Amino acid sequence: MSAGTLDVGFLPGGTYVLYDDSAEVILTATRAGLNNDSDNPADWNENKPTEATDEQVTYYRSILIAGPSEKGRELADKINSGEELTWEDVDSASWSVMSSSSSAGYIYPTIWMQENFGRSLTDLSQIVQADSYANSFARLAAEQVDLIVAYADARRDYVDIWEEDFGADNDIWEDTDVVGVTPGIYNDTISVSRFSEIMDDDLIEALQQSFINIAQTDEGREVIAIYSHEGYKPATSEDYDVEREAQQILRDMSE
Repeated sequence: MSAGTLDVGFLPGGTYVLYDDSAEVILTATRAGLNNDSDNPADWNENKPTEATDEQVTYYRSILIAGPSEKGRELADKINSGEELTWEDVDSASWSVMSSSSSAGYIYPTIWMQENFGRSLTDLSQIVQADSYANSFARLAAEQVDLIVAYADARRDYVDIWEEDFGADNDIWEDTDVVGVTPGIYNDTISVSRFSEIMDDDLIEALQQSFINIAQTDEGREVIAIYSHEGYKPATSEDYDVEREAQQILRDMSE
């Protein structure tokens, strides 16, 4: 696309922002949304369980989940009583996170930390890296950690094994609460080359409508399912500004 030899590309959000001098985003992929999407974690706790909806959305969230440990309940109680967490609150808790390349399991929680406290996950006193979300949830259930970070609907994936395999005392929705919600992590893009010889406003508009129409048929949805896409909505470069912050975090960590 940088050379103009490809006109259209299916690009992850992170790839798009790295090459946005060569590519222009025209569509964002959509997937089924959730019945919780508030910036306020207490709203998620008042509206349990988190469930899928029929609405198609262009992003997903990462959430900070407090477990059944004494510290986890202390932080959850503070959120649910309308208070905000302090740096001392989060630093006194033990955390399980994913690898530093994980959007939901590390990068966007780091953005949340920066926005709320001007700090990073690396500043925490008690933090361990898990090799999978299952491992994080197992640690949370066993009260080995107080907080984990995960994609917004992760608890739905562990409802059955929370008690059966992880040995928790109660249902996962009773044992856990959300204490932080990150900005939206935008889905994959369909982008066009800025150096294409055929690309103009009319063709961009036609491409947008074509992909939207494709996703509205059973046959089309079957084709795009290989990308885990369910539909498309028009996009702008500004939609991916938070992803630009995420990429800067990755660059800073590699220096």
